[in-house]
Amino acid sequence: MNGVPYRLLRHQMPMLLTGARVVGHTLLNAMIPASRPPADRGLAEAVARVIAAPPAALVDAYRAWADASGPADELPPHMVSQWSLPLVAELLLRLPFKLTSVINQGVGLRVHGPLPRNVPLHVSAAVEQIVETSGRIKVVVAVITGTAQRPSLVEARLHMSFLLPGPRAARNARESTDEPQWASAGQWQADARDGLRFALLTGDFNPIHWCGPLARRSVFRGLVLHGFGSFVRSYEVLRRHGLRCNDIDVRFVKPVPLPCSALSVQIAPVDAEGWRAIRLAGAGDAIHLTGKLR
Repeated sequence: MNGVPYRLLRHQMPMLLTGARVVGHTLLNAMIPASRPPADRGLAEAVARVIAAPPAALVDAYRAWADASGPADELPPHMVSQWSLPLVAELLLRLPFKLTSVINQGVGLRVHGPLPRNVPLHVSAAVEQIVETSGRIKVVVAVITGTAQRPSLVEARLHMSFLLPGPRAARNARESTDEPQWASAGQWQADARDGLRFALLTGDFNPIHWCGPLARRSVFRGLVLHGFGSFVRSYEVLRRHGLRCNDIDVRFVKPVPLPCSALSVQIAPVDAEGWRAIRLAGAGDAIHLTGKLR
């Protein structure tokens, strides 16, 4: 397994500073009742930044961890998680919800062209949707990354939920459908330190991914890999299998525990609209990720 040096931590200062703001926000609002959106809520104003090209050492370490197969002079499109998190967190801080109750539920990625290395990135983030359902508030944030010449090269949509206190409605039983003929595109596995490695690469230092004592006190009862980390590894398995998708959308169904044995990235045949169902299958009947691509 590729090592990730601690010195890369210095490249995550924007996210670390944002994390400090989140902690302060949480402490200041500790006595406020659980968040619910105001009746006249609106979408938070979009934020935009021009950021320096990610440092070569960070890109190389990220590519090595992901086992990226794309051209070395391009940024992997899923590396958007590294530079977008500070902007996304800034948006979430403007919303009237408790950030300690947010969970990451999935990501969509649409690629319009390659992201070049060693070029400043133009990044914008906006809240596209806020929907309240029983027991949670669903939020979709769109992040657009490009360059001065081509401002929209990669579109990412992050799907999140803020959990509300109290009982939640039972999930409706899914209608049984014919299972597609799944075929394996490849496998990947992770060890107990992969959560810390991905945190060093992206700045997402939620302790459930790298701090054993705190993770064991969480609802997961142990370390789990970042949802985006499981997406990155699965995406690269698909690329090595020969699938060059321009549009992929996944949901995180069940966290990947750390360490984990080999997980199987599976694909279904192409449907009438050109989509292929995908999933990440673990031991037994465990399904960690589901989605589609084309």
